[in-house]
Amino acid sequence: MKTVTLYSLSTCPACRKVKKFLDENGISHTTIDVDMLDGSEQWAATKELSKHNPASSYPTVIITEAIVGPDIEALKAKLS
Repeated sequence: MKTVTLYSLSTCPACRKVKKFLDENGISHTTIDVDMLDGSEQWAATKELSKHNPASSYPTVIITEAIVGPDIEALKAKLS
């Protein structure tokens, strides 16, 4: 089974779209709402995110590689 991690912001509409897609398709994932973390956790999450997406933009889905933005077609391809 593939490990799926979604880096998101709790107020981001594009992030909610990707999370909804993952949920509706029964794709097990870990969501990290970076803006809901405390200072040191937020710093660590952002540092980890920047390893995969140097722009640190949201949403970013990590499967085998980063998928940046609400690219549902890319998600489908990676998850199939």
